[in-house]
Amino acid sequence: MGMNIKMDVKDLKEIIDILLTMVSEAKFEFTKTGLQIKVVDPAHVAMITLKMKKEDFREYDVTDDTEVGLDLEKLKDFLKAAKSSDIVELIKEDSKLTINLNYLTRTMLTIDPSSITIPKVPQINLSNYVLISTEEFLDGLKVAESISDNVTLHVTTDEFMLYSTGEEDQTKLSIPKENLKEFNVTSEAKSIYPVDYLLRFVKTLSCDYIKIYVGTDYPVKIEFTFANNKGEGMFLLAPRIEG
Repeated sequence: MGMNIKMDVKDLKEIIDILLTMVSEAKFEFTKTGLQIKVVDPAHVAMITLKMKKEDFREYDVTDDTEVGLDLEKLKDFLKAAKSSDIVELIKEDSKLTINLNYLTRTMLTIDPSSITIPKVPQINLSNYVLISTEEFLDGLKVAESISDNVTLHVTTDEFMLYSTGEEDQTKLSIPKENLKEFNVTSEAKSIYPVDYLLRFVKTLSCDYIKIYVGTDYPVKIEFTFANNKGEGMFLLAPRIEG
């Protein structure tokens, strides 16, 4: 009943940074096929799921399904000593996790995984989606944040729009369908979301493109990759319903 894996430090750091936008501790589920993590923020407004196949690790030796509850800040702190090309080894024995990084070792007590809330991931079937440059979307959010707490995501059969309205000002990002990498919108849809959640999350992404699904008064679903496109993730954020 043990676990011994090796992975690129930069992949682990990216996973931690994505999760820290929402939670301070997380349950890492290591199965025979790979790693899965699901977290929900304390207000139950947003959710992230991350998956990485065992082939995408440097070494992956997991005999039984192993759940590890981790303090993300502690882990991030230790990894500060690493160079981006380093490889980190994680060994789990009983309730302890040993992390080896070059000549450094840290042994930390894990958190009881049953004390960490795991969200049930809702089935959200939205047909409208766009594949958009992460950078362009991030720019739109940064500008929107400067004037309002809310941002509207709006798709028509011709374009994708992101806008925000303050007391006197309005900002808008609009990209016509021919300028998007993928565009699949059959009917108009729009919803309002808290901009800080989106911004905090999107800032941590390293992938060039993200797939955004939009429905009217529906959670937004963003599919993304991480760890140099090896891992697959999903972000869900509940809408703010007006009036």
